[in-house]
Amino acid sequence: MEISEFQQKMRDLYIHNDKKRGIYRTCLWLGEEMGELMSELKYSIDKIDKHAAAEEMADIYAWVASLANLLEIDLQSAILSKYNKCPKCNSDPCICEKNLP
Repeated sequence: MEISEFQQKMRDLYIHNDKKRGIYRTCLWLGEEMGELMSELKYSIDKIDKHAAAEEMADIYAWVASLANLLEIDLQSAILSKYNKCPKCNSDPCICEKNLP
Protein backbone atom coordinates (compact mmCIF):
# COMPACT_ATOMS: atom_id res chain seq x y z
CA MET A 1 0.00 0.00 0.00
CA GLU A 2 1.32 3.43 -0.93
CA ILE A 3 1.35 6.23 1.64
CA SER A 4 -1.25 8.07 -0.44
CA GLU A 5 -3.52 5.02 -0.41
CA PHE A 6 -3.26 4.78 3.36
CA GLN A 7 -4.00 8.48 3.73
CA GLN A 8 -7.08 8.06 1.51
CA LYS A 9 -8.18 5.07 3.61
CA MET A 10 -7.98 7.20 6.75
CA ARG A 11 -9.94 9.93 4.96
CA ASP A 12 -12.63 7.45 3.93
CA LEU A 13 -12.88 6.00 7.42
CA TYR A 14 -12.53 9.06 9.64
CA ILE A 15 -12.72 12.45 7.90
CA HIS A 16 -16.22 13.13 9.25
CA ASN A 17 -15.05 12.57 12.84
CA ASP A 18 -11.72 14.29 12.24
CA LYS A 19 -13.46 17.46 11.03
CA LYS A 20 -15.67 17.47 14.12
CA ARG A 21 -12.66 16.93 16.39
CA GLY A 22 -10.52 19.55 14.68
CA ILE A 23 -6.80 20.05 14.31
CA TYR A 24 -5.91 20.75 17.94
CA ARG A 25 -7.71 17.73 19.39
CA THR A 26 -6.35 15.52 16.61
CA CYS A 27 -2.86 16.64 17.67
CA LEU A 28 -3.70 15.71 21.25
CA TRP A 29 -4.66 12.19 20.15
CA LEU A 30 -1.41 11.92 18.19
CA GLY A 31 0.52 12.99 21.28
CA GLU A 32 -1.30 10.42 23.39
CA GLU A 33 -0.33 7.68 20.97
CA MET A 34 3.30 8.83 21.08
CA GLY A 35 3.18 8.54 24.87
CA GLU A 36 1.75 5.03 24.60
CA LEU A 37 4.58 4.02 22.26
CA MET A 38 7.15 5.52 24.61
CA SER A 39 5.66 3.45 27.44
CA GLU A 40 6.10 0.31 25.35
CA LEU A 41 9.73 1.15 24.58
CA LYS A 42 10.95 1.91 28.08
CA TYR A 43 12.21 -1.64 28.59
CA SER A 44 15.36 -3.33 27.33
CA ILE A 45 15.09 -4.63 23.76
CA ASP A 46 14.55 -8.23 24.87
CA LYS A 47 11.55 -7.25 27.04
CA ILE A 48 9.74 -4.99 24.58
CA ASP A 49 6.35 -6.29 23.45
CA LYS A 50 6.90 -5.84 19.71
CA HIS A 51 3.26 -6.53 18.87
CA ALA A 52 2.11 -3.76 21.22
CA ALA A 53 4.81 -1.42 19.89
CA ALA A 54 3.72 -2.17 16.31
CA GLU A 55 0.11 -1.37 17.17
CA GLU A 56 1.12 1.96 18.70
CA MET A 57 3.22 2.78 15.63
CA ALA A 58 0.22 2.01 13.42
CA ASP A 59 -1.93 4.31 15.57
CA ILE A 60 0.65 7.10 15.24
CA TYR A 61 0.77 6.69 11.49
CA ALA A 62 -3.04 6.80 11.32
CA TRP A 63 -3.24 10.00 13.41
CA VAL A 64 -0.54 11.65 11.27
CA ALA A 65 -2.58 10.77 8.17
CA SER A 66 -5.74 12.20 9.78
CA LEU A 67 -3.91 15.39 10.64
CA ALA A 68 -2.56 15.64 7.09
CA ASN A 69 -6.11 15.21 5.78
CA LEU A 70 -7.38 18.03 7.96
CA LEU A 71 -4.55 20.26 6.76
CA GLU A 72 -5.01 19.14 3.14
CA ILE A 73 -1.38 18.01 2.95
CA ASP A 74 -0.35 15.25 0.58
CA LEU A 75 1.67 13.22 3.04
CA GLN A 76 3.37 11.05 0.43
CA SER A 77 4.60 14.10 -1.50
CA ALA A 78 5.76 15.78 1.70
CA ILE A 79 7.73 12.72 2.83
CA LEU A 80 9.32 12.06 -0.55
CA SER A 81 10.20 15.73 -0.98
CA LYS A 82 11.93 16.01 2.39
CA TYR A 83 13.50 12.56 2.67
CA ASN A 84 14.65 11.73 -0.84
CA LYS A 85 18.12 12.31 0.66
CA CYS A 86 19.23 13.28 4.14
CA PRO A 87 17.93 16.84 4.60
CA LYS A 88 21.05 17.80 6.60
CA CYS A 89 23.96 16.34 4.61
CA ASN A 90 22.10 15.83 1.31
CA SER A 91 23.51 12.30 1.03
CA ASP A 92 21.98 8.87 0.48
CA PRO A 93 22.76 7.16 2.77
CA CYS A 94 23.20 9.77 5.45
CA ILE A 95 26.79 10.54 6.42
CA CYS A 96 25.96 12.85 9.33
CA GLU A 97 27.71 11.95 12.53
CA LYS A 98 26.80 14.93 14.69
CA ASN A 99 23.45 13.38 15.72
CA LEU A 100 25.00 10.18 17.08
CA PRO A 101 25.33 9.73 20.84
